Amino acid sequence: MIALRSWRERASPDPSELLSLEERHGYLAVLRAGLASMVLAAVVLAPEVVVGSVLRIVGATVGYLAVSAGPVALRRDSRFALPLMQGALLLDGIYLAAVVSFTGGAVSPLLFLVFVHVVAVTLLCSYRTGLKIALWHTTLFLLVVGSIDAGIVEGSATHGPRSAAPTLAIAGLWLVALGTATAAAASERQLRRQKVDLASLSAMVARLDTSDGAEEIPGILLEELCATFGFERGVVLASPEGDLRMLAATDHVPREALAPGLDPLIERVWTDRAPRLVREIDPAIDPRLGALFPGSRNLLVVPLFHEGGHALGAVVVERGGTTSGLRRWVVSMVAQFVAHAALALHNAWLTEDREAQLETIRGLERQLRAHNLELEVKVAERTEELRETIQHLQDVDEQRRRLLAHVVQAAEEERRRIANDIHDDPVQKMVVLKMRLELLAKANPDLPELDDARDAVLGTIRSMRHMLFDLRPPILDEEGLGPALRYFLDNSEIDAAWAVEDELDTEPSTQTRVILYRIAQEALTNARKHAHADEISVKLQDRDGGVWMEIADDGVGYTPEGSVVAEPGHLGIAAMRERAEMAGGWCTLRSLPGAGTTLEVWLPMEEEADQHMPTVDEGEDVAMAVSPMRIDRIA
Repeated sequence: MIALRSWRERASPDPSELLSLEERHGYLAVLRAGLASMVLAAVVLAPEVVVGSVLRIVGATVGYLAVSAGPVALRRDSRFALPLMQGALLLDGIYLAAVVSFTGGAVSPLLFLVFVHVVAVTLLCSYRTGLKIALWHTTLFLLVVGSIDAGIVEGSATHGPRSAAPTLAIAGLWLVALGTATAAAASERQLRRQKVDLASLSAMVARLDTSDGAEEIPGILLEELCATFGFERGVVLASPEGDLRMLAATDHVPREALAPGLDPLIERVWTDRAPRLVREIDPAIDPRLGALFPGSRNLLVVPLFHEGGHALGAVVVERGGTTSGLRRWVVSMVAQFVAHAALALHNAWLTEDREAQLETIRGLERQLRAHNLELEVKVAERTEELRETIQHLQDVDEQRRRLLAHVVQAAEEERRRIANDIHDDPVQKMVVLKMRLELLAKANPDLPELDDARDAVLGTIRSMRHMLFDLRPPILDEEGLGPALRYFLDNSEIDAAWAVEDELDTEPSTQTRVILYRIAQEALTNARKHAHADEISVKLQDRDGGVWMEIADDGVGYTPEGSVVAEPGHLGIAAMRERAEMAGGWCTLRSLPGAGTTLEVWLPMEEEADQHMPTVDEGEDVAMAVSPMRIDRIA
């Protein structure tokens, strides 16, 4: 709670003129143009009202307008604006006196223009200026009437029945002047009071904007209300949590703690969402307000609401005295003061809450940074462990590759050795046997059984030749993977039409060629035996830094799960996939019953120097290379 200081000594806001001098100059210029226009219109429409020459009044009007529109630039200078306006008003009186003189004097039909001028000046300037101008017009009017009666100026004399005309004109002029001045004075006082109130409201808003927090706002509000509207006591009851607390009070309000809860009067004000005037407070009905305002008279209770419509509290101020009621303007202005303070108070509470949340966020941010540092240390440790693991996996992968190369090398060497053994012993012996059977058949042409034996031996030699090729095709090393696959398909007794599309720019390493050839050999053998296909295609391409091979047929197909377990003596899809993965590649099989089968294999391109496989002696390669041709010649 903030105790409100005693009413501070302060100067009331200077209620400057309701209209600026420049604005008044503008309105008076319009008035003069209107007066001149009406004079000229009367001369044109009713020239008989002019006494004497018409040019005289026209010239006076033109001269009047020329002088009135004189030094306009000087009006913007504060040193000359007021004297110019006063001189112009005197000039207006002289011009109107001349018009009245030229149109009949006291009985002039344009005398009403003087009344119009007095009323306009009173409303535009002030009631004091209006009375002065009325006195100026009276003086000039009497001068004009006296001049006409004396024969100095041409006009209608006021002798006889017209003798009372000047008196009536002057009386009417002053009645109009006094009536207008009275109304203008009352209105001016009201406007000046309202302007003071608005200036106080603006000053309070400025103070609220520069306040240090929510603790100062209620005190500023009460101070401004009491200083501006003369309230004797006041209190601000509000809280961001909902339970009303005394946030500010004048020195006349008791300082004891406010009891919890709401009085019915404050509840009604919240419900109506409008200020309420109370003649006095009944402590039995409103015990909390009764304790705060003992012996109160003429209170105003204003609700505190922010823009969202949520009730923040209430402001209670006491005017005192015996006269009840407040002007509607005062109640409206107090409500405006309270509304601005409610907005500032709500914003201040939001700011404090935001600051508290920001401080909490800063604390969480500090904790998060500490946690991030711990995580960075752990990540660095885990990264080092992962680096070691990756290095270990790379070593294992290198060992796997070496093991695969050794396995492939051992298998191929064993195949090469078996092929050499078969070629050097059984095949040679079968060739010798065939030659002897041919000699016996020539010596004994009457024994047809020798021809059958020779044919059987020849078929055995051909079978052994195919066996030698399957064990280790020399063309795989001599010409490459594509020619080896073509040779295999050409000699595999496959009924389907086949094609090999070799798009390899560079032949893969020996190990890669052997693995791809063995996988293709198994797949093509399965297609020949089980697919019943009409077409078989083999594609070889360089793809993604490796060798891609696809073997597809349009056969009967089968469920891929049934190919996991291979028949005895065959690789099977599981073994083919395992070989491809051990070489760092992959192998996939796509097949459905009646939709054909497609096998895709990809192996990375290996450098020949890194995966070099020892070969047998050159003599053995020559023997293997020429053995099929030699058998063909023997056959």
